Amino acid sequence: MLNEKSFITNDGIRIAYYDTDKSAQPILAVPGIGSTAILWKKVAKLFAADYRFIVIDPRNQGRSQRTFKGQRISRHAADLKELITKLNLKNIIAIGNSMGAANIWAYVSLFGYERLKAIIDLDQPPKMIRDSSWEYGFKDLTWQNYPDYLKADLGNGIYAHINDEMFKEAKIEAQKHPYNAEENYLCRIDHAEQDWRDVLIDLKIPMLVLAGQNSLFFDYHFAYAMEKLNKAITAKIIKNCGHLIQAEQPLSMYKEVMNFLKEI
Repeated sequence: MLNEKSFITNDGIRIAYYDTDKSAQPILAVPGIGSTAILWKKVAKLFAADYRFIVIDPRNQGRSQRTFKGQRISRHAADLKELITKLNLKNIIAIGNSMGAANIWAYVSLFGYERLKAIIDLDQPPKMIRDSSWEYGFKDLTWQNYPDYLKADLGNGIYAHINDEMFKEAKIEAQKHPYNAEENYLCRIDHAEQDWRDVLIDLKIPMLVLAGQNSLFFDYHFAYAMEKLNKAITAKIIKNCGHLIQAEQPLSMYKEVMNFLKEI
């Protein structure tokens, strides 16, 4: 069972997180921009037998505080650092969906690997803007239409059916704690302009990249391109799945992650 908790960051923002409180190796899950911990509930149950499962609601998302402060990836990484320090987490398996993966890469860039065992990336390439050096960007985003392209309603990225109960719960949660994309536009811009390839080329811990074969945001071949950056990176494709792998195909995700963890 995921127990809701919270903490106050060093810039005075209340961050909500959920924790199974089990005495076991921790999995730290990070939702993508605009998303919440609710859509991780099915996956959390699958991992709960063997791991302590923790999922954060990033600032301005879910039940975390709304604020104009910290609309950048580096601040999101600092929030992760504060939670990890508060809970004294070690040997962490860090799982990030979409921008959540970027938050983890930023954490690695700023704070290193000491507390991390492995990284799982759910449908997020290291670079969002397509150009001559990287062909697998976010939809049709280029330097020519950046950042105005990001003002559009980009959709939720869902392709496959999500469990009815969990989807209903997420919808109620969104009504009670709405996410305002317009007010968080600066964060979307900051996320889009990053290039994490330098971090991944130098990555010193294993990373699994899971790409949704039917992702509405990214061409899944990006995962194979990432695999070529570093021998520490492994790519797998999740069939009949869009962008929200943890919600659309929780069992397939669980199996791939468990197989990966057995090998490292």
